[in-house]
Amino acid sequence: MENVATILAKLDSLFETVLYYLSGALLITIACAVFYSVTTRYVFNEPPLWADEAPRAFFLWMTFIGIAVATKRGQNIRVTHFIDMFAPLPRLVLETFMHILVLIMLVALVWYNAPIIQLQAGGSMLSTGWSFVWLYAPVSVGSVLMIFYQIRLALKSFANYQAAVAPGR
Repeated sequence: MENVATILAKLDSLFETVLYYLSGALLITIACAVFYSVTTRYVFNEPPLWADEAPRAFFLWMTFIGIAVATKRGQNIRVTHFIDMFAPLPRLVLETFMHILVLIMLVALVWYNAPIIQLQAGGSMLSTGWSFVWLYAPVSVGSVLMIFYQIRLALKSFANYQAAVAPGR
């Protein structure tokens, strides 16, 4: 029987794969929607009503899901050239400071986005009829995913430090 850590690792990998392909599917959806919209606007002179709102919602979801996947993979934007030159302890301190700043920013995004979602919950987009929540929820959903993955990156920094200072190295 597989142990719990192996099962969680497989679930984590599956979840990452689902998010990755969902983000890609949203990109394809945006491209098709914009192509359709441009074609109907300039060829048939009959643009669809949803031409602005639907791609915008898809774009927001794609962006925040994609950023979460990049955060999970440690591919978020940062310059490591100088950090790599530091000794293990100063590097750990600097990376921990960076992780704390990122976590503060993400928590602030969720905190200040929650009232906006509540405020917009009663309204709907005119052309699609979708709730405005679909435009504001990606910020919170993506930020919560990034918080989870950022904590894991911080724990990985501690593990890297312990491996660097372990006896026998």
